[in-house]
Formats: sequence, structure tokens, C-alpha cells
Amino acid sequence: MIKGAIVGFGKIARTNHLQAFQSEELQKRIDITSAVEVDINTRESCSKEYSRLNFYESLDEMYLSDKVDFIDITTPPKYHKEIIEWAIDKGIHIICEKPFTISYAEATELYSKINDLNILFVPCHQYKYSSLWGEFKSFIDELNDDEKVFLQFNVFRAGADPGLNANVSPWRLNKDISGGGILSDTGFHYLYLATWLLGQPNKVTAINHNLAHNNFQVEDTSQVILEFERGIIQINLTWASNSRKNEAKLISKVGGLYYSGEEYLIKIINGNEEIIAVPNVSDKSHYTSLYVNLFSDFANNMQKKIFNKDGLKEALNTIYLLEKCYESSKAQKTIELINE
Repeated sequence: MIKGAIVGFGKIARTNHLQAFQSEELQKRIDITSAVEVDINTRESCSKEYSRLNFYESLDEMYLSDKVDFIDITTPPKYHKEIIEWAIDKGIHIICEKPFTISYAEATELYSKINDLNILFVPCHQYKYSSLWGEFKSFIDELNDDEKVFLQFNVFRAGADPGLNANVSPWRLNKDISGGGILSDTGFHYLYLATWLLGQPNKVTAINHNLAHNNFQVEDTSQVILEFERGIIQINLTWASNSRKNEAKLISKVGGLYYSGEEYLIKIINGNEEIIAVPNVSDKSHYTSLYVNLFSDFANNMQKKIFNKDGLKEALNTIYLLEKCYESSKAQKTIELINE
């Protein structure tokens, strides 16, 4: 049995991560024994509700009592670096919520430290496990290499996720803690999806706005255009909508995919239409199943002692791309990207 601790016991930890670990697929493989939470009120209330877990104020306090095999980091991005460095020092494997770090400089430093170690680092890039985006991936992979595509993601939200405490301003609106607004938060998922689908982009153009929240430290709306050898991906994101919805479309000369936020996808190839059942990706209950698959792969690699660095490299590359998006928006120009 693999033993783990959750670090940061907020909304994502309780509503998705813990539920995934307790799923039928994982409960006999992974045992979450502990939680580290700095807020005393959260610790006291959760220690009663989640009595099976041992709650600690600090990582060092936890490790004195529970010699875990891995930690699952679910804190806001600002705190990732120091927690990851602690895990490196202890030789502990790492699952980490996105984004990897708050800056590319931090990400590069951590990458250098982890890359040569037998430490498995897995970022929570769970969208790649969605059957919906799997259909997009399969469609592209089946095209001829010279076939160009246009792909558009539209992500509408009524505001930043408030977390579990609606009486406190969300940490996502504090730039020092989050690193940015909707682009850094939700947009990060679509940046790694973009590179998963089409490889590394050559250019990025981004425009950030505050459409409905001029008092925010961070953007509430973002538009990103990524240019690839095989086509264009456009990502539109906003916290200024009146409802929650996701849309996506992929267009090529031979056909396309059209998703309007429901539980089906329309696929058209050479004039033939097919309706494919998919989950509603706006439904947050769907997220837990994605974490189950991600954590299952993590457990497989741990048990087989496969310490590949694919996830680490992807996390680094996505932070680089995110930073270039903000650079483009600030400079109001297209940015040429360096692909290693």
C-alpha cells in the first residue's frame, strides 16, 4: 500500500482529490493517512469531519509521525516551491496541483533539482484524461501530417472559484498568491492541452482584460492565440459571464468536431455526421474521475519504480508558455517562442 499526505486541505483537496483516493479503483492501492493544514480553524473542524486522517500544522510535524511515500500538494501556487523543496530534501514523490509554480524562474530551479533524482513528479494536468479531449486528440492524430487545423476553446465562468469560505476574498484574486487571474487559473489547463494536441507552439499573442471587475488585481478575461506548424489554437476565457459553460470546436478541410457544452460531441468527416457521447466538462463532479485516472497512473509508476520526467517537463513548458502569454499581453505584441 502506498502512503500519502495531502498538503493544503481546501476545496480541491476535499471535493476532488480525497474523493478520488477513496474511489473503488484506488482505495486498495493508496492510503491517505495525513493532511497538513496551516489554518487552525480548518484543522480543528476537519479533524472531526475527517476523523480517519491525522492533521498536522507543518510538514516536519507530519513526517515525524507519518513516513509517507508521497505528498499531494493542493495549496495555492505561491506555496508550491517551498513544499516541493521540502519533498526533494526528504526524497518523497510528488503530486502537485497546477500551476507548477508562480513563475518560470521558480519552475526552472525546481526542474533542475528534480530532473536527476529518482523522484516521481506528477502535475495535476488531469484534463488529458477526459474522453472529450481524447476525441480531439484522436481526430488530430488521424489526420495527414500536412493537414492544418483551427481549434477554439471557449470557457465561460460567472466569477473566480470562491473556495469553501464565501465570506473571504478568493485567493485567486490575489496576484501575489495566484500569479494571475483566469489565464493562470483555468487557462493553464488549456495551455497544456494545446501542446498535448499540436506540440510546441511557435508564437503566442495574448490580450488580457477586466470586463466586469475593474477592482481586481488580476485579469477576469483573456484571449490567447497560439500558432503551430499544424495550425492555430484560440483560447477565450472569462469570469464575466452570467453562467458556467464550456464550448470547443475543431475545424479542418476533411471535417471537424463541435462541442457546445452538453453531453455529446458532433463529429463530421467528409460530410458524414456522428454523435458521440461525452461528459459535460462544465460539471465539476466529472473532475473526480479524471483525478482517479491520473492518480492511478501515478500509483502504477511508483509501484514499478518508473521515475520518468514527462510530467515535470510538461509542467515546466506550460509555465514558460503562461509567462509568455502575460508578456505578450503586457507588451501588446506577438511573442516568438523558444522550443527546446
